Amino acid sequence: MIPNLKISLASALLASAFLSHPAFAETRPDIVVAIQDMGTAGSLDTTENRSTAARKYQNMIFEQLIALDLSDPNLAAKPGLSTEWRWKNDTVLEVKLRQGVKFHNGDEMKADDVVFSFSDERYGLLPEQTKAREAGQATFMRADGSTGIVPPAVTAASRKSEWPLLKSVEKVDDYTVRFNMEKATLDTEARLARVNYAAIISKRGFQEAKSWADYALHPVATGPYKVTSVDQGAAIHLVSNDAYWGGKPPIAKLDIMVVPEAASRMNGLMSGEYDIVSDVGSDQVPLIKNSEDFDVVGGPVANIRFIALDTNNGSLKNRLIRQALSHSIDRDTIVDALWGGLTAVPQGYQHKLFGDLFVEDFKSPAYDPELAKKLLAEAGYKGEPITFRVFNDYYPNELTIAQFNLDNLRKIGFNIAFAVMDNADDPAPDRMMVDLSNTAYFAFPVALLANHCPYGLYNTKTNAKGGMWQNDEFDKLCGILNTSTDKAEVKKSFARALQIIEVEDPALVVLHQNAILYGKRADIRWKPSAMFVMDFRPGSFSIKK
Repeated sequence: MIPNLKISLASALLASAFLSHPAFAETRPDIVVAIQDMGTAGSLDTTENRSTAARKYQNMIFEQLIALDLSDPNLAAKPGLSTEWRWKNDTVLEVKLRQGVKFHNGDEMKADDVVFSFSDERYGLLPEQTKAREAGQATFMRADGSTGIVPPAVTAASRKSEWPLLKSVEKVDDYTVRFNMEKATLDTEARLARVNYAAIISKRGFQEAKSWADYALHPVATGPYKVTSVDQGAAIHLVSNDAYWGGKPPIAKLDIMVVPEAASRMNGLMSGEYDIVSDVGSDQVPLIKNSEDFDVVGGPVANIRFIALDTNNGSLKNRLIRQALSHSIDRDTIVDALWGGLTAVPQGYQHKLFGDLFVEDFKSPAYDPELAKKLLAEAGYKGEPITFRVFNDYYPNELTIAQFNLDNLRKIGFNIAFAVMDNADDPAPDRMMVDLSNTAYFAFPVALLANHCPYGLYNTKTNAKGGMWQNDEFDKLCGILNTSTDKAEVKKSFARALQIIEVEDPALVVLHQNAILYGKRADIRWKPSAMFVMDFRPGSFSIKK
């Protein structure tokens, strides 16, 4: 044997022996979490997969320039991938980037990546991308002859609706960028703190992807955990990003398993198959708490559960019938009896997260069966069927609450055709009432109202194929909420918008503030946030010795 080769082999064997020694073994745990759904199948990307289920894990993969303090019930803003930010003038926000942040591919995050994260190419808005998408092509050719990928239409549309006043993002130097706005609205910084539409991604990671489908399952971002593989619709496999700028994550391997049935999640927790399970029903809480080996954590989150009203179809074209529905929901019983007091009745379609923009003197229409019956009579309602679509317990206690509402509605005189569906919100001529929710994923009123505003999912004027409702005055108020720099004007407009959307021309019926409860092993020290986020960053998770 060649002497140098003999030394090299000996060194390799010695190194292997050291690494296999118990002193060098991995001491961090592998954790398995069971959730009810992963959101949009085949995508982890924050512009395409925007479901409440996806938010549970996306914040462990993606990060923003401004972060939310997930340990704070009010979700205060704090430095994230940026260390400071300030308005240079009325339209320019300058942001200093945190240095030494590494993407999952090992590249350092710099200004070029931030600029690209808000670019036309990232959102699929380049003319070449639009042409390729319309032709059903997965890739396009750049001006320099290189090939790029084509994001879906939903991603392209979201730039206009979610960043209505963003003109451009420009690089000042490697660690400084400027956001150039048409005007400095009150919500610019709040929008930068949300995982949806503000996540920073690797320019190289995106541009080297073979297709959108490939990128959407293997995003390259900066979070404490990185994706190793995805079993579409079944599991997401993550590992620690050991180069994470916030310190070494506390979990070595994190498996997110999709287990739709609540009973199966519960059985898996009790058997030791899962360490943490999400969306525990209030009826399951006593079973967990009666065991010394398990515990329940969680509570109300920044999400409002409601029944969406489709004004395109059947009797719900009549405003009086929708007003009757608004007075038919016994919210106090839902919260007290069906939730065991573990959540709350919100003050209308708003959240305390909005701070001094919260409308203190507003409440949803009161539960009043006699008034509901009177409004039905005035509407000339003759018992025409009204469809009520519900998901199969996508939300905690969904079917229990829907059945309770169904019984009450029938007692008032509504002829309800009840349907449990996997695609309850899909447009169709028979879509009338749909059980849904919206999250205040940033601290500003339009965060909840956006889906009903122009270019929102439910606005019939700008989304003719899937919209449910539209009101001209409400649309104008959305414009004020999106553009005004006058806080008093914004609050006044928000109060008026609530009056329209809940009272005068109902687009929805508020049910309750959503609550997310988790079952966990008793030896795990961990608490979920007031947002749809399971936070497993350094300092947020440990195991009792």
